Amino acid sequence: MSKVVQHTIIVGLALFAIFFGAGNLIFPPSIGNSAGESWISALMGFSLTGVILPVLAVYAIYNTGGTVEALTRPIGNWFYKAFNTVMMVCIGMVVTIPRMSATTHELGVSQIIPNVPLIVSVLAFFAICFYFAMDQSNVIDKIGKWLTPVLVLILIILIGKGVLDPIGAAINTGAERIFANSIIAAYQTGDVGTGILCAPIFLAAIVGYGYKGKQSKKVALGGMAIAAIGLIAVYGGLLYLGATSSGIITNPGSDTELLAGIAFSVIGNLGKALLAICVIFACLTSAIGVMVISSQFLNELTKEKLGYRTWVFIMCVVGATIGSLGVGAIVEITLPIFLVIYPVIIVLVLLGAFDRFVPNAGAYKGTVLFAFLVSVVETFASYQITIPGVTQLVMHLPLQSSGFAWIMPSIVGFIIGTILHKVLKAEDPEKSTFGIEEIGVEK
Repeated sequence: MSKVVQHTIIVGLALFAIFFGAGNLIFPPSIGNSAGESWISALMGFSLTGVILPVLAVYAIYNTGGTVEALTRPIGNWFYKAFNTVMMVCIGMVVTIPRMSATTHELGVSQIIPNVPLIVSVLAFFAICFYFAMDQSNVIDKIGKWLTPVLVLILIILIGKGVLDPIGAAINTGAERIFANSIIAAYQTGDVGTGILCAPIFLAAIVGYGYKGKQSKKVALGGMAIAAIGLIAVYGGLLYLGATSSGIITNPGSDTELLAGIAFSVIGNLGKALLAICVIFACLTSAIGVMVISSQFLNELTKEKLGYRTWVFIMCVVGATIGSLGVGAIVEITLPIFLVIYPVIIVLVLLGAFDRFVPNAGAYKGTVLFAFLVSVVETFASYQITIPGVTQLVMHLPLQSSGFAWIMPSIVGFIIGTILHKVLKAEDPEKSTFGIEEIGVEK
């Protein structure tokens, strides 16, 4: 096997593992259980925001210069700092990493050692994260070579047995809007955000192997393809397992209880043990990836006053503190955060991925602004917080009933932003370049 192929496989498996965290394992079976015989429609929706957009996020970073700063530069340096701070702190440090530690206990450690306290599992989880994250230069190599193969092997055993010997038949559950609901359900995995956050370390690993130019692009695209194929295969398998349980487990309780029940039905006690190991490895790989990139950013933001290793330690302390609250308490604060920020993340990814077709910096600004404003109003409305006149208008936008009221305003913002930029540029060229020329891009 050539080194190019070997490195492509390593970075592809590492990217897959970074994406495949707690939510990726928990949510698909639940969606499949609700969808029943319509599980393929659910898979298509889930794959849109759970596979295509996350991988496209990595490509968007690659396409615009290899960093989040380059992706967001058309909007302004202030936006890069604000956006990344929200991503790293509100999602990474406060939600994603702690949730993975708590899930590791509830679906992992406690299934193997029933009486172990939550705090013990959480502390052990962050001790391992600390070890891997300390060596930021080799984290992709470690994940790709050691952690991911174990995760993939267990998933193959569990899903393979469930597909070859189904526990039941998928039934008509009567569920409605399966495709649209599955798209929104995949928000909870947080993978589009993870793609943006972790793309730089993924791309840095390729550079670290010594690849440049066309070879670098070949390895990067190959790694993305491997990750995408792996994710679709696993999601399809987990959704199918959930669908085959739809006629047997009709009142599954929590998503974690459903997954544990399916694993037991597929392989008995061995299934529970394999699931526990799978959860531990899935959560570890994702948490380590997010921890590394978050610590790098926060270290940069504070002008290296504390140092990278200190930020890793802080991430572990905060994660352990919140993780000790348990999955239920953490998930309660997750959805509104994702509902507000995900439309912004999605439009940023699409703009970055198709950057050559974006007319100017104004298009970036208008699209992001309109997506953000609508998502805030819509999220507030879901919690019975209304803004006179504005909320009523948003509630009547196209696709609002499916949770995508932000799409049409984003398109309008793209057009308005493009026009305003051209008008301002004609009036005062020096004032309206929005920093695009700083990276050698003429728009």
